[in-house]
Amino acid sequence: MEEIKVVIADDDPSSRMLLAQFTKLLPDYTVAGEAASGNELLELVMKEKPEIVLLDIQMPDLNGVEAARACKMIAPSVHIIFTTGHEEYAVEAFNLSAVDYLVKPIERTRFFMALEKARKSIAAAKAIEVRAAKMEWKRLAIKSNQTFAYVPVEEILFIEKEGRKSVVHTVDERFETHEPLLDLEERLPDYFHKTHRSYLVNLKKIVKIEALGETYSAHFANCEKTAYISKLKINEIHRLMGT
Repeated sequence: MEEIKVVIADDDPSSRMLLAQFTKLLPDYTVAGEAASGNELLELVMKEKPEIVLLDIQMPDLNGVEAARACKMIAPSVHIIFTTGHEEYAVEAFNLSAVDYLVKPIERTRFFMALEKARKSIAAAKAIEVRAAKMEWKRLAIKSNQTFAYVPVEEILFIEKEGRKSVVHTVDERFETHEPLLDLEERLPDYFHKTHRSYLVNLKKIVKIEALGETYSAHFANCEKTAYISKLKINEIHRLMGT
């Protein structure tokens, strides 16, 4: 899992130090910076693009609520956890879609729970983005030298690694690109599956799988082209094809 960037905003140095120490106890989080005022926080958010902001309510320049509004304008996906010695801003904080609201003195276990809540929210938001992107994806843009080809995703049979190139195969055509197989896989729907270290195959297009010595070949309708499936992947492919 990639580390989650955390920025701490509090005008009290001892509070910042405590929150930083708590954060560093967890392996999946990193403190990307600290701010002593609302304006410093905004500069940090623009520079570091954190996923989480730990934000005190009472600060100079901009108070926590004002700073949170400004942060959301700069980075709408940022997750705010308020930290304060007072409870009277709780309703306003949650109106700003804060992940949590911690009242000082902050207990370590409670702090960990707030970060975990934020982590789950971040993961859920990213999953939604990925699903939406794949649902909306209709064509694959393939760059070859100074030329772009736009191939309908549903027409792609498989993508094959040839030396330093990736070759995108349809029934009648082939398109070469220097984009790595892994990068292409990230841009395609889930029914494109790595069947071999050199092949990314559209499982919806396979009509027959045939044993071929130590490996297997995938066949497609109305086409003589074939793709390879490794013996390490064959059981997984059979399972996926049956669902």
